[in-house]
Amino acid sequence: MGRIYTPPRIMINPYGKPLINEKIVDDFLYLLGLNVNNIILFDNGTEELIDKGAIILPRHYFIFVGTKDDELQYKPYEHNKYRIVVSTEQDIISSIDSIG
Repeated sequence: MGRIYTPPRIMINPYGKPLINEKIVDDFLYLLGLNVNNIILFDNGTEELIDKGAIILPRHYFIFVGTKDDELQYKPYEHNKYRIVVSTEQDIISSIDSIG
């Protein structure tokens, strides 16, 4: 049996535009403890990598390191619903901060 469908949460940005996140932080918990450099973008994935068991992100999603070794990085102001913001220590993902 499949998972129960949960509708996406609708948030409103400061300008009144609705922001709909299709994914939530819990959908990416499998990334914890992995090296950032070993995670592959969807566009770079191949059948060989899938057969080897490599971690490939869903289509359009990418990782942005928000905190690297307890040093805050500069995050762009614009909202991007495909950006996965993570905290790392020595290139190992220690927490997933947000999506978007």
